[in-house]
Amino acid sequence: MNRCQRALERLCSDRKSGAFVLTKRAVRLLVRMAKGGEELKGLVAAAERIAKAHPAMAPLWHLAQKVRALAGQPKAFIGELNGFLAEMERHGAKAVEQAALWLPESRLLTHSFSSLVFRALRLARESGKRIEVVCTASFPGGEGITLAGELSRVGVTVVLVADLQAFEWLPRCDLVLFGADAWCLDGLVHKVGTRTLALAAHQSGVPVFSLGTSEKRLPMGWREEMKGEALPVAPLPLPQDRTLYDLTKWSLLTGVLDEEGVHSAEEVAGQLAETARAWHNL
Repeated sequence: MNRCQRALERLCSDRKSGAFVLTKRAVRLLVRMAKGGEELKGLVAAAERIAKAHPAMAPLWHLAQKVRALAGQPKAFIGELNGFLAEMERHGAKAVEQAALWLPESRLLTHSFSSLVFRALRLARESGKRIEVVCTASFPGGEGITLAGELSRVGVTVVLVADLQAFEWLPRCDLVLFGADAWCLDGLVHKVGTRTLALAAHQSGVPVFSLGTSEKRLPMGWREEMKGEALPVAPLPLPQDRTLYDLTKWSLLTGVLDEEGVHSAEEVAGQLAETARAWHNL
């Protein structure tokens, strides 16, 4: 197994990194493979394998679509993929700026580790805003523990709580801010536990927002395979629910933040429905 094949295996088996990070790694790997002489057929197969390994992650779906479209344009392949990555990074930087500007001084709760959420909170802190962040441990995987440590290192006030403790903290929070693996026709696809937290927040009157970029928009509905498969909860020969992602319906979301600013959940849901109709009519 060569270096690129090993990197492909790691990408497909990664169950901790978010969609934004994995997509950047995927683009860089495909460019490296192309520069190494990989045929277009192999590049398409690699992109499709990555997307299939992470069906909940909209940017990887968009990347696979892009690679398929470039199958007949070998000379343009590397430049187009680098352009895709550069645009996604521009969108990410702008979304972070928009979110940091919009965020009020508050106590907010977040779940899992979104690189955009981390960057937005860091930037808000650097601009002088006083924000306290309640991070769930976010099992399985425990990504929220990593987020809490990273935020603390950059000076953000953090409280790390066990996942079930989040329900005690929610009524004391001013808002909930999730990342996003995808915004699909049916709602937000994100780390398992998101739906239940959003429902509790909705019942407590706490607004719920999701931060991402336009690459997180997925013009299709929720599918069972989007649940993914987490690592075992424990190394025991017992039945285990290894769901990795869940669906939070649009009705439980207050709004969405991306590179264009803040949108109502209803607005984004309507735009996705229009995109899906246009896409299916192609």
